[in-house]
Amino acid sequence: MKMIKIKRRNLLQVMGIVGIGAVFSPGIAVTRSGKSLKILVLGGTGFIGPHIVREALKRGHQVTMFNRGRSNTGLFPEVNKLLGDRDGGLDSLRTGQWDAVIDNSGYVPRLVRDSAELLKDRVGRYLYTSSISAYDLSDREYPLTPASKLNDWTSPNSEDVWTHYGEFKAQCERVVENIYRDRALIVRPTYIVGPGDTTQRFTWWVDRVNRGAEILAPGNPDTSIEIIDVRDLAGFYIRLLEDQRSGAFNATGPAGRLSFGGMLHGIRATGSQAVDFTWVDADFLNKHDVDGRDMPMWSAGDDGFTGRLTSRQSSIEAGLAFRPLARTVEDTLNWHRQLPIEEQAFTKVGIDHGKEERVLAAWNKRKIAGGQE
Repeated sequence: MKMIKIKRRNLLQVMGIVGIGAVFSPGIAVTRSGKSLKILVLGGTGFIGPHIVREALKRGHQVTMFNRGRSNTGLFPEVNKLLGDRDGGLDSLRTGQWDAVIDNSGYVPRLVRDSAELLKDRVGRYLYTSSISAYDLSDREYPLTPASKLNDWTSPNSEDVWTHYGEFKAQCERVVENIYRDRALIVRPTYIVGPGDTTQRFTWWVDRVNRGAEILAPGNPDTSIEIIDVRDLAGFYIRLLEDQRSGAFNATGPAGRLSFGGMLHGIRATGSQAVDFTWVDADFLNKHDVDGRDMPMWSAGDDGFTGRLTSRQSSIEAGLAFRPLARTVEDTLNWHRQLPIEEQAFTKVGIDHGKEERVLAAWNKRKIAGGQE
């Protein structure tokens, strides 16, 4: 395990964690208990996992990664790695003890149950990565709190994750809580953004705004949106484990309310290119077949809501902190531009240039005609 020294610039942060009266040593992990945790990460090679592993190692903890060994195999050569498969290939997890397990790769309740039951007598806490999609939004009562109603499990015979994503996440939470009780730790993130984001959603907007010119912007600029930098999420996870927290937390940011317009203008503020946002209403976008894939992170169904989506006060009290949006934007753009050129292509989301021009032309023509198409 690689140990790190406490740097002088981190002294105030350290005092806030372990108390001013603590005695510091370069060989002691910075936690409330002074204990270096043994952490098992189920996955660890995708988007969230590497940031969590990196944060845990930086803070002096021991990490074991369990995955299929098919992607990013060169990451973290100093970390113990167990090969296996969540679907029927858990043999390498039948021995070993850990203070905590972090489950970022659990989508199907059956598979989450398999790992949770197998590990229940050999781990302290089970941290499950859920989603704010786990909430039942039928009554649309905001802000959502950790105690708000979750989706019912209506499809027990299905394993179609993307069709039933929200209810599967909710059911996975129940599985973990039923097995671990007061040792269960549930985190419900919103849109996770930052370097390494393979979903391309936030990255597309960063790239598009950076290219400048007239930009098609969706719906109402005052519509609320919540995002969390993946590195802030990783730091929150490790703090929760260090503090031996239990229960459910919303991992949503920033601390104040963010609007879609605020996000786009925040991205704009990091560059010097000429940008002209043209906000086009949801009805017009719908008539021209523009949807959430064309305009990532936007939904016509949520357009115009300007309140607080989730309550994150308990999370902030538990240590969730937010870096400036500008830093997230700059780091995301730098990461994206360092990718091989073929990997910089947006294949998952984002309106193509031709379609954007056509919609903008139709909208501007409509405005000139006094709102008549």
